[in-house]
Amino acid sequence: MADDRWWRGFDAVILAGVAAGSRVLDIGCGDGGLVARLSAGGLDAVGVDPRAPAHPRLIREAVEEVGPIGQFDAVCAVMALHHTRLEAVVPAIARLLRPNGRLFVHELAWEAYDDRAASWLAAHDPSDADDSVTAWRLEHADLHTSAAIRTTLTDAFQLDSETERPYLARMRGIDELEHAEQALIAAGALPAIGRWYLAHIG
Repeated sequence: MADDRWWRGFDAVILAGVAAGSRVLDIGCGDGGLVARLSAGGLDAVGVDPRAPAHPRLIREAVEEVGPIGQFDAVCAVMALHHTRLEAVVPAIARLLRPNGRLFVHELAWEAYDDRAASWLAAHDPSDADDSVTAWRLEHADLHTSAAIRTTLTDAFQLDSETERPYLARMRGIDELEHAEQALIAAGALPAIGRWYLAHIG
């Protein structure tokens, strides 16, 4: 069964943001779960990922190296860009989008993790994992920051919206805590580690 942990809820944003029948490319598609969901929702969805399983709608390549596949009405990337070579991937996205094409990005702002987040995790998931800020920063130090991602995106696209989102509950697989996390973010008591970016190309 596909793991919908990261794209759950974001699929509805994509489906609401593009017309039925639109051609959509999922970058870093993983097991292809989001591609299947978007296809079931009436979109002509395709995924690209070097580790994608064999499937007619999935292309086992990096997006910056993929051969001719035409252009798309929309591109989405869920928890993928922080791992990539942004200087190669973002121009590839721009080439693959039709004029006025939409971009949907779900990312993490790992650098926002702080003592409040560490304490919240320790209180709700007292496992053997080291949730300290020092351990977190060491684990994520080789990833792009949200600032780097945002800057690269705004250099190539028109940013329509940026939404702060919960991340910690999903990271730990404790779905019932996501609403509480969102409320604490809104109250300024927890940092927002998740980010949703919606953009378009001119």
